[in-house]
Amino acid sequence: MEKRILLVEDNAQFRATFARALELAAESLEVVFVEAGSLAEARARLSEGGLDAALIDVRPPDGDGLDLVRELNDGADSSIPTLVLTAYLDHNVAARAMDAGAQGALSKVVSVPETTEAIKRLTSSGR
Repeated sequence: MEKRILLVEDNAQFRATFARALELAAESLEVVFVEAGSLAEARARLSEGGLDAALIDVRPPDGDGLDLVRELNDGADSSIPTLVLTAYLDHNVAARAMDAGAQGALSKVVSVPETTEAIKRLTSSGR
């Protein structure tokens, strides 16, 4: 069954390239990315429902991505597994992501196979 993953990233070119690379590399993953370029767009996609997981940029143009992670984890009934994406991954960012309720944090420059494996773990977590 195909998994629907929300991808929140303000750079449209990166977002499209990232999603396409993962779709091509992860044939066994069976995912479709629901893209959003801002927190406002992400909230609109979330209100439509049917999402299995989320990859959220830490710094979208209209706020803090960790605020969205917190919102996703505030209501136990509606929470979805989440990974945080950042250009500058360090211990502080990873710790803040986990404190907000994310399952982890990934660097945007991580390899496609590593990202694919992280998404597999995220979507099979059965949350």
